[in-house]
Amino acid sequence: MTYTFKLARRLAVSRHFRMLPALLLFAGCAGGDATSPENSPNDLPGSGIYAWQPRESTPVALLVSPSSVIAETNQLLQFRARGRNRAGDDVVAPVTWSTTGGTILPDGRFSAASVGSYQVTGSALTSDGTEMFQTSTITVVRRQAKVKSVVVTPSSTTLNPGVSQTFAAIGLLASGDTVPIGVSWSARGGTIDAGGLYVAGDTVGTFQVIAIKNAGTLADTATVNISAPLSPPPPSDSVAPPTVPLEPAPPPPDTTTVLAQVTLLPASVTLAPGTTKQFSAYGRTTTGDSIAVSVSLVATGGTITPGGLYTAGTTAGSFKVIAAANGLADTSAVTISAPLGSGTAVGVPYGPYAAWDGTSVKSNTASFNLSGDAVNADLIIDRINAARGKSLKLLLAMTGGKHSNYTTNGVFDMAKWIAKMNTFNTSAIKTAVAAGVADGTILGNTVMDEPNHYTWGPAGTMTKARVDTMASYVKSIFPTLTEGVSHKHNTFEPTKSYKVIDFIGDQYDERQGDVASFRDAGLALARRDGHSVMFSINLLDGGTIIDGCPIPETGGTGTYSNRCRVTPEQLQAWATVLGPAGCAFTMWQYDTTFMASTDNQRVFQTIAALLVTAPRTSCRRS
Repeated sequence: MTYTFKLARRLAVSRHFRMLPALLLFAGCAGGDATSPENSPNDLPGSGIYAWQPRESTPVALLVSPSSVIAETNQLLQFRARGRNRAGDDVVAPVTWSTTGGTILPDGRFSAASVGSYQVTGSALTSDGTEMFQTSTITVVRRQAKVKSVVVTPSSTTLNPGVSQTFAAIGLLASGDTVPIGVSWSARGGTIDAGGLYVAGDTVGTFQVIAIKNAGTLADTATVNISAPLSPPPPSDSVAPPTVPLEPAPPPPDTTTVLAQVTLLPASVTLAPGTTKQFSAYGRTTTGDSIAVSVSLVATGGTITPGGLYTAGTTAGSFKVIAAANGLADTSAVTISAPLGSGTAVGVPYGPYAAWDGTSVKSNTASFNLSGDAVNADLIIDRINAARGKSLKLLLAMTGGKHSNYTTNGVFDMAKWIAKMNTFNTSAIKTAVAAGVADGTILGNTVMDEPNHYTWGPAGTMTKARVDTMASYVKSIFPTLTEGVSHKHNTFEPTKSYKVIDFIGDQYDERQGDVASFRDAGLALARRDGHSVMFSINLLDGGTIIDGCPIPETGGTGTYSNRCRVTPEQLQAWATVLGPAGCAFTMWQYDTTFMASTDNQRVFQTIAALLVTAPRTSCRRS
């Protein structure tokens, strides 16, 4: 490495500090005598400016890295500190760490369990006892479980040795929206800190910077080309250094970007007629890097702008949006459905219970457009708005939850049930529910789960007439909201009839016998009594009962030791019979393992394709 090359690198590294004394020293050496000293460089004296001096070890400045960083909750970050002496060299600086939030260990490892903005400060003392310190900013965000890919920017850069570049990483959702995420950085050809600050090393070549999502399942890379700086020409009045033969320069790196894949987001969406959805596309190269890509967009069932804004047409059905670039393409599925309850559209809503997590939906639910769940008054408006934004349908359970919430001494207590229902009786909630019913976001509300169950009290405590009274009370608050109850059609007063209830959530499991006979009996009772049917399958406890619940004979152990989960084959066969027959199709209930199974996901997609074109019936009483 030549002297001028070393000096250029030293100055580049030192630019972060106020190095006036060092610069003055350099000026004194370079400007007073324009000619070389008479002594030969190989015969230096032991005194004067060429005399050897020990490296100064006292720091006069402190540098903490990273200077700023985004992290996810409970993500471990490594902070580091180094001192600089007057010559700009790295020296040891014993550092004491402190933070305004979270926890930092003596070795600089930081983590925080709560979201927020915090500061980490490293401090050290100079030789005269003066305190020097530097503070970094940490923004802690929630863990983003819905991220589909990581994107690093810039995707490529060219640097000289010792020069720095800050890289950033964002998360991309299936909807095309971006979210802040925490990543772990690694790099070749140089160093990179926890905040993405990369410093190029001395070796010329092409290297990679890698960002890994905190969970370790997603990553993206960026390319760094390190090239040697041009040596400045020697001053005209100085003696040129001896010419040193140079080795042939290596061939330039191949920086050709080859597009290998186009991805269109979101992959699927359900819209009401006339509503809009923003689509976006990005590319991925043969090296796995995410890149921006210019695509041409075409759509069926509606219109789409060059910028990706899709507007649904007036005809219900299944349609497509296609993005193409350089002979590559990706397709997203669009389902257009009329507001629920109209009885004129196609597409039976379906999905599992308990798929919501606050205002977000859980993982592996892309095939579903409906979920039923208990909801409290402090969340219901946000839940409605979130469902509308995600084009999902809601089956509410305003008085859902544990049966014990509504019993006294083991017997159903109507006063407790009414007290819970009254928490929803506000003008804001009534307006939000009415709007949700009108635009099809809300399918209905379930007033009670399994009124025939022993936990409600002795036989005769609950009757169809009493459930009708509960439905009437809800309708007095929400006149347009359909009201339902969950129980098998043949297990609760089958000889009596509902007069107010709009629909029964009729759940099947293998113990009920032939699935077609179960369906036909449920529909016959509905025709007799004037209500609708919302068929359901018990995913976790409804399979074939075999001791030990072996796989693949069963889907595995259920929620009770003597119950087994359904198999993918049972799920598909039963859903084919029950799904198109009701006003909606539900499943009890969301389970992380069950939903993550690739075999089950394949069946969910098959069911979705079947139900999206099935004639829809109203969930209201005839």
